[in-house]
Amino acid sequence: MKTKLIFTLILIFSLSININAQISSGKKSIKLNNAPALVINDIILVDENNDQIADAGESCFIKLNVQNTGKSDAKTVSIKTKIIGGITDALSFEKSVHVGNIAIGEKKEVKIPLNPGISLKDGLSSFQFVAQEANGYDSKAAGFDIKVQAKLVPLAVNWYYPVMPTTTVNEGTYLIKACVLSSKTVRSVSLYVNNQLISDSRAFKLIKTNTCDYYMEEEITLQKGKNTVKIVAKNSKTTVTSEIRTIDYTEVAFEHRLALVIGNSKYKTAALRNPENDAKAMANTLRELNFEVIEIINGDKNAMRKGIRDFYTELSVKRGVGLFYYAGHGIQVKGENFLVPINHDIQEEYEVPDRTIRVNEVLGAMENSGTRMNIVVLDACRNNPYARSMRGGSRGLAQIYAEGSGSIIAYATAPGSTAADGSGQNGLYTQELLKAIKTPGLEIGMVFRRVLTNVKKQSNGQQLPWTNSSIEGEFYFVK
Repeated sequence: MKTKLIFTLILIFSLSININAQISSGKKSIKLNNAPALVINDIILVDENNDQIADAGESCFIKLNVQNTGKSDAKTVSIKTKIIGGITDALSFEKSVHVGNIAIGEKKEVKIPLNPGISLKDGLSSFQFVAQEANGYDSKAAGFDIKVQAKLVPLAVNWYYPVMPTTTVNEGTYLIKACVLSSKTVRSVSLYVNNQLISDSRAFKLIKTNTCDYYMEEEITLQKGKNTVKIVAKNSKTTVTSEIRTIDYTEVAFEHRLALVIGNSKYKTAALRNPENDAKAMANTLRELNFEVIEIINGDKNAMRKGIRDFYTELSVKRGVGLFYYAGHGIQVKGENFLVPINHDIQEEYEVPDRTIRVNEVLGAMENSGTRMNIVVLDACRNNPYARSMRGGSRGLAQIYAEGSGSIIAYATAPGSTAADGSGQNGLYTQELLKAIKTPGLEIGMVFRRVLTNVKKQSNGQQLPWTNSSIEGEFYFVK
């Protein structure tokens, strides 16, 4: 009997949620489904001939709109593209396009470049698009078919690899793949690297396939720097030279770079001017410097905690370099540092651990992920607006020591001191940090020394940025 009663109550409760979309409790109401909702629509092919056909060698792109029809802003949106069927050999394209944040009701236009090569046959290519959101509120997949038309030529060379005109690699060898289309029997195919003949059809096999008249592949050895590659093909009637591909070989391995960027400004008590701007500027700059970025603007505790979890999960798989940047209120209580979410409702000191995010929680996630280097930047050393209700509350943040190897912790100002929010577009510390990380050739230690010098000078010695590090090896934002 009790089981039936409980089930009935749960069913009634569920129905009331679906109908009313909110739960009332006393004077408070809890809104449900307060999340972004992304929709992809208006997909078209934009091509030079305006005939909705991707002709080989034609300049064209896919255009679509992504709209947020939900009840909160969508964070760090990107459009993921893939071909799910049909002719694939004829098309190369950008697999992910960054869109950025999309406000409630906002619609953004996105262009996805296509590079139709020499088509192997006429037909359709089926595409699928998904708008991916930083907090997991992805759109439903949207499909689109593109008609591909072959290029009728007596002889042509179509690149498989490298796909793009310029490719950067960090290994000294590269596997060239190409297709030769010919209306007559091919007499010779020659491969040139840096204008030197590397091999010809006597040195490698030309294989006929279902989609290619003559398929070729050859592993080449690269010299340091830029390598130009071309293919010259001949049949009984014609000689053609392929498009030139450039392969840039650097011995510096491309490490995975992942950043978690949080900026909190819109506090009910003691709102701040700059953290939101600072975080957005930092996120955009880091993307330009080949970081993947998880971006949270005006995050509550749940959003911040999810961001940390996603940050740790990806770092533990891909490792490399992790960077955590926080701008907003940060408070020190009894020697421990806490980051303050918006909508926190802190009234008393004992509530702080439960209603904020421990800095040590982020540090622990980074240290346990197996990264080579961890960079932590805390632009949170502002006056504690809740100090009156906190016996253990202190000015600024407490000193944190970098544990293990490969870690650096940077404060906007020295431990126990405070920094002003600032009156410009960005806070003074982040303003100078953005300049420094974009400067080529600065090793990470020099980056923060330059920031110290410039902030000290511009603040007339009132603000002194501070770092603690245990770095092994080198790291450059821009080499």
